[in-house]
Order: sequence, then C-alpha cells, then structure tokens
Amino acid sequence: MNSTTLSDPIAKRLQTVQHLITSGKLSEAAERLNAVAKSAPADPRVYLVGMHLAEAAGNPVRAEQAGRRALQLTPEWPVAVTELASMLARQGQATEAIALAQQAVRLDGDNAEVLSRVIDIAHSAQRLDLALQWMAHAMAVTPHTLELRLQFAHDLRLTGKPEEAVAAYDAMLQAVANEPRALLGRAQTLLAMGEHERAGKDTAALIALQASNEEYRFWHDVAQGRTPARQPIGMVRNLYDGMAHIYDQHIVEGLKYKLPREVARQINALYPDNRLNVLDLGSGTGLLGACLGRINGGLIGVEISPKMIEKAAKHGVYDRFHNVDLLDALRETPDSLYDVIAALDVFIYVGELGTAIPDAYRVLRNGGRFIFSCETAQAGEESLVLRSTQRYAHRAGDVEALCRSSGFEEVSLEPMTLRYENNEPVQGFLVIATKPA
Repeated sequence: MNSTTLSDPIAKRLQTVQHLITSGKLSEAAERLNAVAKSAPADPRVYLVGMHLAEAAGNPVRAEQAGRRALQLTPEWPVAVTELASMLARQGQATEAIALAQQAVRLDGDNAEVLSRVIDIAHSAQRLDLALQWMAHAMAVTPHTLELRLQFAHDLRLTGKPEEAVAAYDAMLQAVANEPRALLGRAQTLLAMGEHERAGKDTAALIALQASNEEYRFWHDVAQGRTPARQPIGMVRNLYDGMAHIYDQHIVEGLKYKLPREVARQINALYPDNRLNVLDLGSGTGLLGACLGRINGGLIGVEISPKMIEKAAKHGVYDRFHNVDLLDALRETPDSLYDVIAALDVFIYVGELGTAIPDAYRVLRNGGRFIFSCETAQAGEESLVLRSTQRYAHRAGDVEALCRSSGFEEVSLEPMTLRYENNEPVQGFLVIATKPA
C-alpha cells in the first residue's frame, strides 16, 4: 500500500490534527481525530496520528496499540512499519524495533525516505552496525547528501574505525573545502588517535573561520595539549539533547549506572521524615528525582538540555526546572535555601570547581549537604585531567581540600565504580560535604 491511494481530504484533516499535537493542544487534537476516525475507520494514517497523540499524552500502551492497528491494516506499507518501529525504539523496545526496520528495508530498501527512517531507528536502538550498513546503501542511493556522510563518518569513529572515519572526512573536505563540521569531525577523530599535530591544523582552520566559536577554541586547546577549564555549554547541551530519548536505557542498562539510586537511599536515610529542599544540578532525565519520589519540600532541577527536562518532567516529582548552566544557577541562587544539593555525573563536563563548591556552600542551609561525584584522576596526574572521552577527572585530595577551604568541615569521600564503558569500570568517588550546623 502507498499513501497516494488514500484520499487527500483525510490527509489534510490529519495534518491539522498533527499540528495540534505538535502545539500541545491535545484535547482539541483528540476531538478532531475522533471525527476523522468516524469518516475513515480503516485509514491506517488515522491510527498513526493516534499513536503520536497517545505518545504525546504520555500513554505508551495506547500508542503501541494504535501503531499495531495501523500495521495490521497495511502490513506491506513501509511507513506504517517504520512509524511503529520508531515508536517502539523510543519506548526502549529495541529488538522488535530493529526487526521492523529490517522488514521495511526488505519492502522498499532503495527508497531514500525509508532508509532515512531505518537509520534513525538503528541509532535509537544503538545498533550502529546496522546504521552504518544502511547509511552506506543510502549514500549509494543519494550520494551527495552531506548530512548523511557526516553521520557516517561520525559513526565510523564511534565504532572503532578511526582510519576509515578520517578517510570519509577527507573525501568530504575534498568536495567541500573547509566544511566546518567535517573539519571538526576529523579533528576529533585525529585527537582520539593521538595525532594532535594534524588535529591542530584542522582546529586552527576552524578558528580562522570563526574565531569567537567556543567549541572550536576548546578543541584547539586540546590539540595544543592544554586542558580547558570547562566544556562549552553549547557542546554539552547538544550532546544531551541528542541522546535524551535513549539516555535512561543507555546509562542505566548499558552502563550499569546506579549512582542516583544510591544517593537517593542516602538522602532518605539522612532525612527520614522527607522534610527537605533539594537542588538537583544537572538533573538530566530526572533519575535522582525518580529514585527519591515525592518529598515534603521542594525538588528543583537545573539542566542545560531542554530535551532532558522534557523527559524528567514526566516523572511528576520535580516542582520546577531551570534551563540554565549550573554555575550560573548556583551564582544566582539566594543564600541558605537548600538542605541538599546534588551534582551526580555532571562535574565530568564542568571541569574547574573553584566557583561551584564555594557557591554550593553559600546556598546550603546550616547543616546542609553537598553530594556530588567525580571521576578519579590518579596519583601523578594533574589536579584536573581531560580524558580522551572528553570528560574531566579530578584528584580526590584536591577536591576535599577545596571543600574544606570553602567552609565545609565534615567531608567524606567514598571511592566507587561510577559506571561501565566498553565493559570496563570507570573509577570515581562520591563526596558528601556537610555545612556546619
């Protein structure tokens, strides 16, 4: 089946419904969709739009039912197949999502739109092997698509094929000289290979194109062997916006990340009556809030990524969010407002803590606690180290000294495995710094 066999008036009405969903007018969208459904009960597009509506309303069960009904009506229509697959991938049902994507490729694997959809599904399901396979075919179908070629090179780097990635960037730059994204991608790949001198040529070319760009200057410092004080805010925002839809599955299941649960347990033990105000710095998708549950006080999230905030809000436990840089949030927060400030797996991107820790001390009430984690810089390393993962590691003794010089008298550091990457433990430490009562 193909969409051209379906009546245009229905398509126009469904476009209106979809616009209402996108605008957040879900009640009106539901009313209009019900009216369309009465006049076209066997049109699969009605159910696909219904799937989008249910998902927007936070009802994944209803969304899945609608998507399956659309596929049942038109099992040979690639759009129905890929729409359901995309929804399942967003809901963490990766195995079936991939099976459906493979079905769509069998149905119409030379269709550029179908290939684009299945590539997105492969990324959502974290199947970069399939994403690369389908991108290679898509580039044969549409060879001049720069965005596709950039993603292909990026995925080659992520899957441990840096030489192939560099070759892909080289080809792009031969076709489009000084293409900034290709220069940046090649520089990042060369840095991962330890070829700092070659990377420095690319970062210098980027700065020549736009001297004020903070991200270009960050990477140029790295190429020159310097440790930037922190990552640019825009760089962190883009990273987390891009992975918000798979973050929980990736970090909790894939990386065995248990820190929010452990910290929530400790907070509950320290405040058994649940009477406290909590500031969650770098709140992400709200994992700490989900583990804490509702508290008898305020739970405020600070997060630079709007898409992560959208995910966190669905837990229904945060009172509000501030979509700002956490250092700015701390600086602008009044004195003595919170009982607990948490910063879990966030200082790996902030780097220098010279303002964060003193500001946290000021913002805490007497007897309040600053609970945060850091990756460990080993003995013999600098106080602040930027790893090849582009995350910062801190020397535990220096962090403790900064806490004490900021006014904290009781400072405990607990070594722990923060998460796993490539099946290897990432070592770090959890700090609980207590403000004197």
